[in-house]
Amino acid sequence: MPVAEMTYRKVPRLGAAVSMLGLGTAQLANTDGQQPGMRVVPSEDVQRILAIMVDAGVTFFDTADFYGNAEIELGRLPGATKARVLIATKAGRTAGGSRDFSRAYLEGQVERSLRRLRVDALDLFQLNKPSQAQLATGEPFDVLDRLKRAGKIRFGGVVVGHVATGDICLRAGVVDAIQVLYNMLVTEAEDLIRAAAADGLLVVARSPLNSGVLSGTYTAATTFPPEDERSGYLAGEAFAARMRAVQSMQAELDAGGDRLLETALAFVLSNPDVSTVIPGASSESQARRYLSCAHAPRLDAGERARIARVVARHLRTVPPVFQVFQN
Repeated sequence: MPVAEMTYRKVPRLGAAVSMLGLGTAQLANTDGQQPGMRVVPSEDVQRILAIMVDAGVTFFDTADFYGNAEIELGRLPGATKARVLIATKAGRTAGGSRDFSRAYLEGQVERSLRRLRVDALDLFQLNKPSQAQLATGEPFDVLDRLKRAGKIRFGGVVVGHVATGDICLRAGVVDAIQVLYNMLVTEAEDLIRAAAADGLLVVARSPLNSGVLSGTYTAATTFPPEDERSGYLAGEAFAARMRAVQSMQAELDAGGDRLLETALAFVLSNPDVSTVIPGASSESQARRYLSCAHAPRLDAGERARIARVVARHLRTVPPVFQVFQN
């Protein structure tokens, strides 16, 4: 697949462009069977998936300090490749599940990520879902500024948990990128996305398939095995009710079966204020399918608005949106 087919979006704050299709690497974390809840993907398969994406012109890869061996696998990319892509990592979630954004903790995690990625400076370092109270202290922003001035990171960003934290980030003046939960079912961040893009920030859309719910492969009768992390939150009557609503949406949108995946990715890719979207892949076939979606025609504003209306109508009578990966 020629690189010329990939679409790129300019990001003023970075002084560069990124591929509109990126790759999230959480699903590539479990190369050694030591990451519970995640499918085992051997290292050689991980490298083939990364190579497929790089060869197709993908230039944005998202990872984290606790994504198992994902940083190590990205670190194995040739130096010439790492020089022309942007690898974003993140920190702030501790091994115990709490959040720590102190200078000591974050600087320690940056050093570990530098070693695993085998680079002298991180392309993009993101604070992983700080709360409003934690950001209000100013310390997390001070750390980002210190790390940039020390040459440890090129750019600093924030993975937004609650949308309200995004407004704080935009006012801080030191944030170059925000990452938000955004897909057909979850659109609360649209105003934040628009404001961030207007300020020239990199805008990363995560979970475009809502943990697979928008892949078109699951139904109300789907159950996930206990070893799958999703079994803890994609279960019960709330999940079944939402899947019934999704199936009704599919019929109205003429997106039956796994055609829903194309519709879901097109919805996010067609938002002019999104810089890049990061679906996760654990197989070569998934990676190639995402690439085919990246080259598909974009939806115009009218079609995106129609999809939003259809989704809102079908979700009106079902329980609130279930949790997606909170990593």
